[in-house]
Amino acid sequence: MQASPPTTRVTRAATAARSRVIDLLQEDHRRIKQAYREFLRLDAQRNGDLCESIVRRTLAELRVHAALEEELLYPLLRPIVTDVEAVDEAEVEHEIVRYLGEQLDASHAVDEKFAARFSVLCEYVLHHVKEEEGELFPQLKRAKLDWEGLLDEFMARRQALQAADGRLDSMVARESGEYVAERGEDSQLPADEHGVLLNGRLAGRPAHYEAGTITSRKI
Repeated sequence: MQASPPTTRVTRAATAARSRVIDLLQEDHRRIKQAYREFLRLDAQRNGDLCESIVRRTLAELRVHAALEEELLYPLLRPIVTDVEAVDEAEVEHEIVRYLGEQLDASHAVDEKFAARFSVLCEYVLHHVKEEEGELFPQLKRAKLDWEGLLDEFMARRQALQAADGRLDSMVARESGEYVAERGEDSQLPADEHGVLLNGRLAGRPAHYEAGTITSRKI
C-alpha cells in the first residue's frame, strides 16, 4: 500500500494538535463555569466546607490555566492579533483574578465577603473567557504555528504546574465526598484529569489526560 505523502501526515497531525490545544483551554473555561454554578446553588454559611472546597480547587485550576496562557499562549498571540491591546487586557484581567484569588486564599466561608469575592472573581473570568473565545482564539486558530511542538510543550508544562500545586489531588477527592453527601448520589461534579468523574466516584486514573464531560451553557 502506498504511504500518504509526508506533507499530508504533517498537516493532519498539526490540525489535530491545534484542536487539542484549543479544546484543553476551553475545557478549563467550562470547568470554571461549572464550579461557579455549583457555588451559586450553595449557602456559604450553611455549606461552608463544600463552598471552600469548590473555591480552593477553582483557584488552583485558575493558577495552572493562567500560567499556561501567560507563558505559552499570549507570547504567540501578541505578534499575530489585529489588536494587541486585547492581549494586554487579558493579562491585566489575569492580574485582577490573581489579586482576588489571594484574598480568597487568605479567607474562609464564614468571612463576610467570601461569597462576594468568589462571585466577582468568576464574573471577571466569564468576561475574560468571552473575549478570549470570541476574539483571541479565532485568530489563534488561523495562525501558522508549530502546533505539535506547542501541544507537547503545553502538556508538559501543564503536568509540571499541576504537580507543583499538590493541593489539587486532595481538594478534588475531598470535594467529591462532600458534594455527594450534600447533593445526593445522583449529583455530578466536573470531570477532570485528576480522576473525579460522575456522581463523585473516584475513577481509575487515565494514562493520558482525557476531556471531561461538561457541556457549556449560560449560567
